[in-house]
Parts: sequence; C-alpha cells; structure tokens
Amino acid sequence: MIALFAFALCAGLLGCVPDSVKDTAPLDTGTSSDDSVTGGTDDSTGGGDDTAPSEQKITGAWRSEGDNIAPLLLAAGVAKVDAQFNGDGSYTTVVTDTGGRTFNLAGSYTVSTATLPGTVSMRQTVPTSLEAEGIWQVDGSRLRYEVVQTSPDQGFTPPTPSGGFGSTRGANVEPDSNIQIYVAQ
Repeated sequence: MIALFAFALCAGLLGCVPDSVKDTAPLDTGTSSDDSVTGGTDDSTGGGDDTAPSEQKITGAWRSEGDNIAPLLLAAGVAKVDAQFNGDGSYTTVVTDTGGRTFNLAGSYTVSTATLPGTVSMRQTVPTSLEAEGIWQVDGSRLRYEVVQTSPDQGFTPPTPSGGFGSTRGANVEPDSNIQIYVAQ
C-alpha cells in the first residue's frame, strides 16, 4: 500500500495519473533539442511578470505547501513538496504527506525558454522510471508549474504554452487542478 502511495505521489508530482499504475522498464536518457536549455545554464531564480522568456530561471530550491499545493496533490494527501532543480540538469524532490512520511524523487530535466511560459521535459529515475512534460514560469520568487506524466502513457495531454496554465487534459482533470506554485528557498 505504501509503495503504491509513493508511486502515486511521484507520478502525481509530475502530473496526473490514474489509480491503476504499472511498473515500467527504465527509460533511456536521450538528449535535449537545440532550443532547450538544460538546468546547466540556469543559475538563479530571477525574473518577474514582464521577464522575457530567455531570462526565466528554474534552477534552485523551491517549496510548495498549504494553498500552493495543486488540488490533485492535496487530494492524494500531499502536505509539502521541496524541489531542487540543479544546474547540471538533475532534480531531486522530497514529498511529505499529511502523515509526515517523506518520499524521495529524482531524475533529470530539460527546459526551453523559447516561449512564455517555458516548457519542461522530465525523466524521473527514482523511485521508478517515467517521463513527464509541461510548462513553467518564474515570477520573482514564485515558480508556477504544471506537468503531466507522458510515459508510460496514462491518457493525459500535457499543458502547452499556447494553452496556458490549466490546459492539462484527461479524465477527471478539472481546470487549474494540476497547477503547483513553488516559492524560492
């Protein structure tokens, strides 16, 4: 039961996933596209409401808790999420549930700042392998983040820059239910 809960949380952190999930084989790491920036080129959390896409920064330590937790994660029992996007393109996340248990997630990410909001692709490797895609935007010390699992396919369509925040599509996904807000730490 705890293993399933942990997997649901990790998949939920990266987006929405139905209750029936399966273990999958590890994913290869792939490479980033020419218009993407890996975490290696981001070294601050600067930006503001009028920040140009190329000036957006995702690297750094971020925390989401209370009213900033996405409704989908609140429903899964998430109380706090601490995320660290590293300059080398890796990320680590510690999810704390309402019972005080913690779950560690890790993998790699690639971002693109060609649009506003920017796009993010993730390859989680710990505790299980999966891929996710979505959008993000930094406004001062806030990171707005909406990501959904894409592999293994769970029947969800990730949000897009043109659709904006709240554009995740899939069964039982309400508008804005998958938007996470983080505060720089």
